Amino acid sequence: MSLLATALDSAHATGHAPIDGVIVLAQETEVTTGGLRTWIKDNVVFTILVLAACVIGVGGMRGNLSKVVTVGALSIVGLAFLAVSTNENAAMGVGNWVLSLFGIQA
Repeated sequence: MSLLATALDSAHATGHAPIDGVIVLAQETEVTTGGLRTWIKDNVVFTILVLAACVIGVGGMRGNLSKVVTVGALSIVGLAFLAVSTNENAAMGVGNWVLSLFGIQA
């Protein structure tokens, strides 16, 4: 039920009549985060990969292998977290796997 229908129903239930000549505007579409999620997957992931590759390349050229391993591992963990959080089936799979570690079958 839309917000407009709920407001009109409650106005009629309380005895208030709508005012003539007043136009009520309401959004009838559902608001979701699908567009934002798609934009993040398309743009931010690529940027993170490019930055991680630059840091790994510069660290490798300077011989700082501990920094290369740390940045590489943290980049992979961050991207894995992003992949799990944007996919509902993967999140359920990880949740079921964690529960199975404790002997709980869901």
